[in-house]
Amino acid sequence: MIFIKKYQEKINKKNKLRLTNNDFSLITSNCTGGIVYHWLGLRFNSPFINLFMSNEDYLNALENFEKFISTPLVEFESDNNYPIGIGYNGVMIHFMHYASFDEANDKWEKRKKRINYDNLCVWLTNWNGEYKIIERFQNLPFKNKICFVNKKYNNCSNIVYLNCNKKKGGDGIGQIYRTKNIFGKRYLDDWDYVKFFNHMK
Repeated sequence: MIFIKKYQEKINKKNKLRLTNNDFSLITSNCTGGIVYHWLGLRFNSPFINLFMSNEDYLNALENFEKFISTPLVEFESDNNYPIGIGYNGVMIHFMHYASFDEANDKWEKRKKRINYDNLCVWLTNWNGEYKIIERFQNLPFKNKICFVNKKYNNCSNIVYLNCNKKKGGDGIGQIYRTKNIFGKRYLDDWDYVKFFNHMK
């Protein structure tokens, strides 16, 4: 609705004015990264845009990040109506928003060169609450990391709880960028991600 879009434009404008860290690289396993860059009016300083990875593949990539980033992708033949790339150690990337593997791979390679390793953060959406996923995430060698969850955990750092329920008829992946009310607020707006970015360095 038009008035919701107007509210969201106001939220985004306020966040853009607050943002002081404008050259960070945001690594995510789904569309959240690209959407947040869009909200903040920033260039995509990450190749993890317009794609989806399973938690297992995503953690595998992060646990071997240098090798994963430096290894070229190859096309995986499938019956899906979108291209899929295979990276280091068999990690699979679903490029749902690209028409061909060549297009997706071209964007991937160009955006890889923009990664700011001195100003980098990784986010994971761990819906359905697999604790073993949280444990692996906690052990990742990244200074700036956040795991979004839909239930509360004790004695866990780098965890952000969001009351983002499973969308009716959906798959429960926790689309934290979805609009939650008529005032345009998104579920992710319940957490101050701008403050997080500003304090990364």
